[in-house]
Amino acid sequence: MKSIWIMRHGDAPYINGERQISDAGHQQVAQMAHWFAEQLKQQDDILSTLLVSPILRAQQTADTFEKTLKEVMGGRWSRETEPLVAPDANADITIPYVEQTTNGTTVLISHMPLVSNLWASWLGGESQYFPTAAMGCLSIDPDNASQTGKKIIFHSPE
Repeated sequence: MKSIWIMRHGDAPYINGERQISDAGHQQVAQMAHWFAEQLKQQDDILSTLLVSPILRAQQTADTFEKTLKEVMGGRWSRETEPLVAPDANADITIPYVEQTTNGTTVLISHMPLVSNLWASWLGGESQYFPTAAMGCLSIDPDNASQTGKKIIFHSPE
């Protein structure tokens, strides 16, 4: 079984003509990184891979997430910028890529509508809206493509 965490970027208004993470967005992401670290500790798990959209607001989210996670629990993981988790990516192409190229626990940092589309595709149609910086975890068996994933937890910043 493989744990896949799906995260939407933090609050990102337009700043100088481009969507960038706001101070509130950085706070949301830091809060979620603390929460995520607790989840990993409870499951006696570690982060293996962080897949991040190339869009600025996702990269900024990943920067804050990683910084906070390293402060809270340390550890090492790979971080990859991946166009297949950009907002306009096709979940039917992203899912096999993630299943075949990642090992262990993976966090995807992306955007609406892809985060909801991935969630629904892995969970056999279960719909979930992702507020900014929200995270959801599901468990999948990459060796059994005919089986849908299992929802583990979903959490939004307060």
